[in-house]
Amino acid sequence: MSPSGILPPIYLPPGYIMLLGFLSAIISWNLHDSEKYHQTEPPVTFELAISNSGKDGKYENIYIVTTIRDSQQRTVSEVVSFSTPGCEPDPPLPPTLINRSKSSLNLQWNGSNDNGSKINSFLLEWDEGKGKDFKSCYTGTMKQHKILKLNASTKYSFRLAAKNNFGLSDFSEIAVFHTSGIMPPAPSPPKLKAAGICNLSLEWCAPANTNPNLSLTYVLEMEEAGSGLGFKPKYNGEDLSCTVRNLQRSTTYKFRIFAYNMEGRSNSSGEVKFTTCPDKPGSPTKPYIKGKIHAHKVKIGWEPPTDNGGTHISSYSLEVSENLDVNFWNIVYTGNTREFLYNKLQPGTTYNLRVFCTSPVGQSQPSDILTIQTPALSPAYCQPSPLNGKTKSTETKLQCGEHSLCAMTMTNFPTFHQLEKKFNFCVCVFQIPECNGAEITDYRLEWGQIEESMHLIYTGPCLSYKVKGLIPGTTYFCRVQAVNTVGVGMFGITGVVTTPATVPAVVPMLHEVEKKVSTKLASSCIAIQWEEPDCHGSPITGYNIEYGDRKILTIGRKTECVLKNLQPDTIYKIRIQAINHYGLSPFSRPIRTKTKPLPLEPPQLDCVAYGHQSLKLKWGYSSAKGLLSNLINYNLFMYSRSGRFSVIYHGPSQTHKVQRLGEYTQYKFKIQACNEAGEGPLSRIYTFKTTKTPPAILKAPKLHQLNNNICKIKWESLKPIKGDPVIYNLQLISDKGTNLIYKGPNTSFSFSNFLSNTRYRFKVCAGRQYKISTGMQEIWGPYSPSTLFSTHKPNPRAGRGGKGNKGSGSNEQKGEKSGMEINDNIFVLILMMGFALTAILCAVVIQSFLIK
Repeated sequence: MSPSGILPPIYLPPGYIMLLGFLSAIISWNLHDSEKYHQTEPPVTFELAISNSGKDGKYENIYIVTTIRDSQQRTVSEVVSFSTPGCEPDPPLPPTLINRSKSSLNLQWNGSNDNGSKINSFLLEWDEGKGKDFKSCYTGTMKQHKILKLNASTKYSFRLAAKNNFGLSDFSEIAVFHTSGIMPPAPSPPKLKAAGICNLSLEWCAPANTNPNLSLTYVLEMEEAGSGLGFKPKYNGEDLSCTVRNLQRSTTYKFRIFAYNMEGRSNSSGEVKFTTCPDKPGSPTKPYIKGKIHAHKVKIGWEPPTDNGGTHISSYSLEVSENLDVNFWNIVYTGNTREFLYNKLQPGTTYNLRVFCTSPVGQSQPSDILTIQTPALSPAYCQPSPLNGKTKSTETKLQCGEHSLCAMTMTNFPTFHQLEKKFNFCVCVFQIPECNGAEITDYRLEWGQIEESMHLIYTGPCLSYKVKGLIPGTTYFCRVQAVNTVGVGMFGITGVVTTPATVPAVVPMLHEVEKKVSTKLASSCIAIQWEEPDCHGSPITGYNIEYGDRKILTIGRKTECVLKNLQPDTIYKIRIQAINHYGLSPFSRPIRTKTKPLPLEPPQLDCVAYGHQSLKLKWGYSSAKGLLSNLINYNLFMYSRSGRFSVIYHGPSQTHKVQRLGEYTQYKFKIQACNEAGEGPLSRIYTFKTTKTPPAILKAPKLHQLNNNICKIKWESLKPIKGDPVIYNLQLISDKGTNLIYKGPNTSFSFSNFLSNTRYRFKVCAGRQYKISTGMQEIWGPYSPSTLFSTHKPNPRAGRGGKGNKGSGSNEQKGEKSGMEINDNIFVLILMMGFALTAILCAVVIQSFLIK
């Protein structure tokens, strides 16, 4: 390092400490002396510099640089050399593996820093493959060693230390190597641990005669029997079991397993087959009526479930609930047949029926409910009506003790009076029982819909009580007991009162059901559904549906209906009321829904561009503009070789180009419009025909000047196109205009009588002639590039290569082309110079920034 350079941070070995102490004392004395004799001089700074001039850090040079502040004066002292003491080497890097075999490992290593004394030997230790204490396996100066007589497929650990005259270094990090081995033997086939509906749990054993110190990895492969897809891996790991999930129920799968170690893969085990369990069957279809519903019997049928759960159905069970009580179901049939004659019905009664099936796995869920109502019959005899109002009294005596008062003998029962026409309350009137010597102070009235669970609703001295909030057509029970100063008397006989029935409650949950109406009928039909309301004591016999201009539709006892013959694309307000013997319920809350518009008629289909391989078709409605056009899609059909019309385009566009067609061929098309109401009708058949294929473009004609008055023009010849002859048109372009100078089958033409100092251009095109019923037709291809023929006198300054009039034309063209090339070259040169200047400026800015 130069004495005037900037000193980097340095590492000082332990030998520097004494030397630095000595130097600090000298520097302190110099500073003290400088302050003593040079108090008026400017401040002085000192820099201590150390440079390595020896080898391995053994010899060092020290010098001092003196600098006076605010000046450029620097003074360098004499160089002092010293040496640091040596020590044992640094720890070496771990050994590395050169090669290995089943019984040997060949290792090599590198030396480390010797720290002032040359390394004279290395110590290599190993754990002998036991994973415990390390022992020496090599000592010497070599930097590689081969260990022999080792076990195959075994792990060995090694560490290395270096030695010099000062001692032995610390050991390196531990290096682990394995000897080679053999591939594991094939394991036994996996075994079934547990089978589920969608999973299989498998387990297996490790292969026999394997090294216990060597870890194995297993790959389980699976193939669905009969699928033909082959085996696919399902598990890869060290465990001896796994669960394969997401399988199909009641399905057989093949399995095999491989074992892996560091040497490779074993042969596969034998293949085994396991089958997943079946599942519970699905619900049977909704029961249906076979024949006619009679007053006392009906025949019910049903179909098996679409999903049998992967096994056979063993039996069916038919359940019945009476009077729409869905909380209580009674099984009336169990067997293998899918129909049953139920002959224990009551006239004028509503029944719910459902069916479920059973397999060896379990029982399915019930099917959808079928509701039927038996027809009513004329009465055979009248039963006495239940007691309502006055009841017979009972007398109960209470025995009392010798010194107590006697309780009353109670003859107490309520009577009932129905008030008003609202049928939502009644008045209970009590009769005064015998007081038995003590005045009655209170009456207690208990009330309830169930005789065994009545509750107290009144306590007081009054002889009547008005019970409010009653439900029409409902039976209630009540009883009364009297209280005097002695105690509470016994309850009287239970009274029974039945509130009169009335009109039904309001129909709840009216809503539209879109899936009940097909797309074709959605423009004229609306399906609605609702929940049956409370009948208020009289069975519901039907419903009135109001829609449109207050139009009323009366239907029977069902909870869904399809309104038909409606106007398309119209909003309808719909509400419903229930009917029973007592009249009509209030109308429900209305809903508003809209019918779909009518399907569109097919548009007119036209061909706007004919080609020999394509037809461009156009269609659409003149009124379908703006947002409305986005709601209309079109289906374009074309008649195919299979003998039917197939869709070749579907979308909102009103044009489509049909390509890859044959020339001069008729094609048939149909079109159909689609909107939210569905697909409209198909159009009539439109027939369009492709054109003949025109000839290809020809190359520029060639000129041959025979003499001063005749120039011969030649062009290439085309073969007949599919048997049609080919003719040619030769066109002349001059200052006087464009003229057709030849038409015919020849491929050459002689041009004469040309004027001097004039330019002529020739171009040619091919035409195809074909016959139709009306006569001969022609179709022409594009014109070729033009060829220049000039009768100007040659320029005397032109080069020797220019000959004749044709040569002068060529020189003029070459001159124009050369001028264009020069202009292009100048532009490219300017562009490259601009890029170079920009790169130089960027480099200067970056370098200036780095220096700062």
